[in-house]
Amino acid sequence: ADLKKLSAVASGSGKDASLLNKKTQSTAPGNAKSGLKTIPQPPAGSDSAYLLIKDTVQVREISKPDKDNGSNNWAVSGKRTKSGAPILCNDPHLGLNLPSLWYEMQLSCPSFNAYGASFPGAPGIIIGFNDSCAFGFTNAMRDVRDYYEIKFKDDSRQQYWYNGQWTNTDFRYEHILLKDSAEYIDTVAYTVFGPVMYDKSFSGGRQTNNKYYAVRWKAHDAGNELMIFNALDHAKNYSDYQAAIKYLHTPGQNAIFASKSGDIAICDQGEFPAKWFRQGDFVMPGTDSAYAWQGMIPQAENPGMYNPERGYVSSANQFPVDPFSYPYYLSGDFLNYRGMMINRYLSQLKDISISDMMKLQTDNYNLFAEMARPVLLKNINPSELDASEKKYYDLLREWDLRYEADSKAPSIFNIVWDSLTAIVWNDDLAGDNLPGFYPHESTLLEGILRDTAYEFLDDIRTPEKETLQQDVLLAFKKGAATCKQLESDGALDWGKMKGTHIEHLAELDPFSRLNIMNSGGKYEINAMKSNHGPSWGMIVQLTASTEAYGIYPGGQSGNPGSPYYDNFIDNWANGKYYPLWMMTKEEETDKKVKAIIRATPL
Repeated sequence: ADLKKLSAVASGSGKDASLLNKKTQSTAPGNAKSGLKTIPQPPAGSDSAYLLIKDTVQVREISKPDKDNGSNNWAVSGKRTKSGAPILCNDPHLGLNLPSLWYEMQLSCPSFNAYGASFPGAPGIIIGFNDSCAFGFTNAMRDVRDYYEIKFKDDSRQQYWYNGQWTNTDFRYEHILLKDSAEYIDTVAYTVFGPVMYDKSFSGGRQTNNKYYAVRWKAHDAGNELMIFNALDHAKNYSDYQAAIKYLHTPGQNAIFASKSGDIAICDQGEFPAKWFRQGDFVMPGTDSAYAWQGMIPQAENPGMYNPERGYVSSANQFPVDPFSYPYYLSGDFLNYRGMMINRYLSQLKDISISDMMKLQTDNYNLFAEMARPVLLKNINPSELDASEKKYYDLLREWDLRYEADSKAPSIFNIVWDSLTAIVWNDDLAGDNLPGFYPHESTLLEGILRDTAYEFLDDIRTPEKETLQQDVLLAFKKGAATCKQLESDGALDWGKMKGTHIEHLAELDPFSRLNIMNSGGKYEINAMKSNHGPSWGMIVQLTASTEAYGIYPGGQSGNPGSPYYDNFIDNWANGKYYPLWMMTKEEETDKKVKAIIRATPL
């Protein structure tokens, strides 16, 4: 049942699905009928192009964003709230730094009045609200960047083989001035697919590379993304929201909306390439136009919901559609557990209040552990444990599945599961020298839930065939030894083991906040890691007089000597919010006003 539920959420179907159900927009994005003239089809032999490659790709992407960059957002209809007005919530999960990524502000002018969080220097409120509506975003997790292996005629890169003939290369020359040295000219070769990102002179951190790889990235195309924020700041209704989000092409975002007129909506917005199954998941041949993108998914067919009967819309970076009826392949790294928990709670809550939303946004329950712990406990015989191991077994068994800062059980679970992961995969992956990581944790969980004789449980380095019970017991014993050492060092409590810290951009400890004792984890709604987490928590109730609350891990000043440099961090760590004051012109003399700066023409 758990697997069916997980599959339903991953596909966007079932009662926990967040974007698509029977009440889709009139464009019916879940319908298999496509607006494209032809659905993309793989070229003949495309599988062979992947499977017959003997050479390992000798590059790895550098400075790649955290794969858990995500976020939560949801909006509930006034039919479900205590006030009778919609409530919109958003908390983008990003890297934690000081000064903070976000700057809280109000922008008021004759054409609009908006409040929320912005990036310093950005011409508008990014996530926030105005006098009529509220809006926010989560990462759509869609893959809009593919790589192609280019065949140059020679190392001069003047020509490359494409569609049966040699094609001239375009070059871009970057002139870089160096201190006390001659000018450096960086030469970038451009192909029909895009710039050659990896070549013999730059291999992305690998020691050697004798191939050329071009990147086709949607972000290289022209766009006017900043207009979405200006348009949302001006928005008064659902039609304005629809018009505004069309400006967003890259990166794809789940744009959420709620208005004082009672509407709620969400759209998986962006300009996404229409792909055949698995297109772009591996490096593709750059010698044939058949492997190029064959078109973009029509904007009207992006997944979305508008005023669904269930009374809420939500997203948490999960798969947004039913893959069996949606006509396009959605490649990306989608996360499911937070979305499942958000929908579980929202489907049960009634007479929803702001305090309910604060509690939900800071919830620390771990659904992955709910599914995985029974497997561990079922396959451990307590009689085979010594006294210290039995103590950790009991803590794990009695755990409430919440990642609280002062609890030892989350640490025990993480350590044991990591130990099991290493035992299962290390033998199969040892010595391959491939850049990459273990399969996703859900892959292992699904494998052992489906089949207790999961083939990867066997250690191929030994003559006997290991079982699930043997692997779990070994993992627990190894994990218990680690737990014992951590406990003796006073570091087994989850908050200490996680070690949340907010580092100064220059990595200067005196300007950073270290050893923050807070709750949450990567699969919880309160998605928190050591240096990554909720970067702006916002809750907006769209009553006649807007009631809004927020918090972010920083302060309004970038000066480490200012009392406003990091004064929000303690409340942020403890899940506390402060009211957001949408000031009016008549309130200029209010006691909450600290200072006024007036600009006059010279």
